[in-house]
Formats: sequence, C-alpha cells, structure tokens
Amino acid sequence: MKHKIIMSAALIISMTGMTGCFFFPAEEELLEPPTVAIEDIAYSTYTAKQKTIEDKTVATGYVFCKSQYNASFPESGGTLKTIYVTAGQHVEEGDLLAELDVGDLDYLYKQQLLIVQKAQIAYNSSGTADARLTLEMEQNTLTEYERQLNNSRIYAGMTGEVCFVQDMDPGTTVTAYKTIIKIVDPSQLCIQYSSSNMKSFPLGEEVTITVDGEDYSGCVSKTPTDVKEGLYDDFPAVMKDTSSIYCEFTDGTPSFLTVGQTADITAVFARHENAVVISKTLVKTDGDRTYVTILDENDTKKEVDVTVGITNATEAEILTGLNAGDRVVVR
Repeated sequence: MKHKIIMSAALIISMTGMTGCFFFPAEEELLEPPTVAIEDIAYSTYTAKQKTIEDKTVATGYVFCKSQYNASFPESGGTLKTIYVTAGQHVEEGDLLAELDVGDLDYLYKQQLLIVQKAQIAYNSSGTADARLTLEMEQNTLTEYERQLNNSRIYAGMTGEVCFVQDMDPGTTVTAYKTIIKIVDPSQLCIQYSSSNMKSFPLGEEVTITVDGEDYSGCVSKTPTDVKEGLYDDFPAVMKDTSSIYCEFTDGTPSFLTVGQTADITAVFARHENAVVISKTLVKTDGDRTYVTILDENDTKKEVDVTVGITNATEAEILTGLNAGDRVVVR
C-alpha cells in the first residue's frame, strides 16, 4: 500500500513537470527597428541686396493760403441775384462779387435820399422841433435802406485770385455767413499738414514737396509749438494754429497750385548708397546680441552676429556680418 502511494506521487510529479512547460510561450525572434530616412530640410531665404536705403518720413498735406478772404452774406433769407466772378479770376479789393435780389430797394433808397434832403432844407429854414424830428425819422429810414443794400452785396476784401465759387443758381436762398466765394493771394501759398506724426517734422527740417508728381524744395516753417521768428506775424490765423505744421517752398511757389490741392511732404533723415540691406524682420536680438540666421555655402544653417545701421519701416542696413548675396533664413 505504501509502495502504491509513493508511485502515484511520483507519477503526479512527473506529469506536472511535463505539463509545466506549456505555461510559458516560445520566445519570438526579435525584429530589427525600422529605418527612417531623414529628408533634406528646405529653408526659405532672403538674399541680402546692395542698394540705397533711407530713413525718411512721408506725409500728405494740403495747399493752404496764409492770406485769404472768405466772402459771405451777413443775413439769411435773401435770394441770390447774380455772382459776378468765376474761379481763377483776378479781383481787386472792393470789386463787387455777388448780390441779392432786392426788388425795388434801389429805387426806394434813391427816393429816400431826396426826402432827407427836403427834410433838411425844411429844418434849416424853420428850425422847429417838429422839423427836426421829421428830419431824424427820414434819416433813420434812409439808414435802414442803406443797411439792407449793403447786406445784399458782397465785395472783395483783398486783391487776389478767386479760388472758389459756390455753385448757386439765381433765386437760391442764401444762408448767413456761409462762404460763397474765396479769394487768395497766390504768392502766399504753403503746405499745411495735421496728424499725430508731426514730431517727425522738426522746425527748419529740409523737405521735398511733391505736387502732381513734381518735386520742389521746401522746409518746415512752423510746428504746433515753434515757429520761424517773424515769418507769420502778419497771419494771425496761422500763428494761432497749434495742431498743424506748415512748410514753405524755398525755390519759389509753383504757379499752378490751388488751395486744397494735395501735396506729399518727405523728410529724409539719413541716406546711404551701396548699403547691404535685408528685411527688417530678419534681424533678431538676444540681450545685447544682434544676429541673423544664414545658410552658408554648404547649405548649413548658422547664426551670424551683425551690426545694424539705418532702419526704416521695412528694411535694415547691415554694416558688418553680411555681404550682398548672402542668404538669410526666413523660416
């Protein structure tokens, strides 16, 4: 009995040992890792150019006349009879420019002159209080007719050139103090400019004034805070203007200018010819270091320290570190 138990145990152990190997899978053959081909990286580059670079400011102003006269009627409600002048016409101070339709007011005025003369004679003859009152009453009527006639006509307040005439048909009702006609002195034209960028145009700065594609020499003659001494003493409207700059022509005023015409003003603060120039956005900084990234002759990307000269809104001059033709990495 004891022998059978021992044999059974041995058999079980033997079977367990045989079946135990089925609990562990066979080892798989290891695969080689895949090989990834590294593609060449293509860089976008900017080629440094040799060219002229300028640090400048350009603004658009308007032709302005320091001496001008705006003609208007002083009262509303009248109807226009005639405008006697046209744009571009030369006028003398005191010339009749336009008048309203006043009906028979001219006739009434002339009749009243005679009535006043008659009342004056009567008063001189009698000297009575009644005659004096009559004379005053007739004189007051004459004064009113005269006022109405004066208000119905506008005259040139200066000698000059008509630069503007309001388009109005006879019979149009006028508005008080609305400018009908403008007269300017062609010898007193300049350029006026108003903007938040006026600090770019200091007093006395030489500028180029461009009108209709033609360039003229000029200079900044007045800023909101400063003015060339004595230049505008006779022009109080200009002196009171604290929101504009004024530029004068230095080689004579062009004869074709008209008030309100646009003109570009250019101030050049620095200019270098044959400069090595790249896009301003390609220049990088890191603390005190200024550099650009280039591709060398082997297409290897590397950083190069540079010295920057003139810059403007879009470009930068490179004084050292780059040559014309070098390829600067954009991305």
